[in-house]
Amino acid sequence: MRMIPNPFSSIQTMVTGFSNQSIEWIAQNGDGWIHYLRVISQQIQLTNDYRELSELHVPRVFKPFTQTLYIDLSENTDALPIPIPLGFRVGHKQLLEILYQFQSIGVNHLAFVLYFSKRPPEEVIQELGEFVRPYFQTHEIPV
Repeated sequence: MRMIPNPFSSIQTMVTGFSNQSIEWIAQNGDGWIHYLRVISQQIQLTNDYRELSELHVPRVFKPFTQTLYIDLSENTDALPIPIPLGFRVGHKQLLEILYQFQSIGVNHLAFVLYFSKRPPEEVIQELGEFVRPYFQTHEIPV
């Protein structure tokens, strides 16, 4: 395949799920990995394996692990998590605890999916921006 016009630099690609590939192939060929919510013990194993294989194949190159998380953000800010497909119905205070757990196991980025949200997206985004986002600072990555 030829891209027109030619890109000025390489275009980074993130592998989604397994894309019919092995984790070794993903670690060697992808610039990062986007995966779905799994039981925390499985996610720990997956992130650890990915990091080890990435370092083996492409030493000292940062390859982020990204995870999607379906959320139905409750109006009750203290609502405990209730499982929904690939995520949780939860209040923003308990959501913070879930996000800290993901951060502690090596999830670098998280994409919220509002597919099951009962509240208007603008309202949820506003609440996330005001009460969740400030706890997670962005980092500059040297180019």
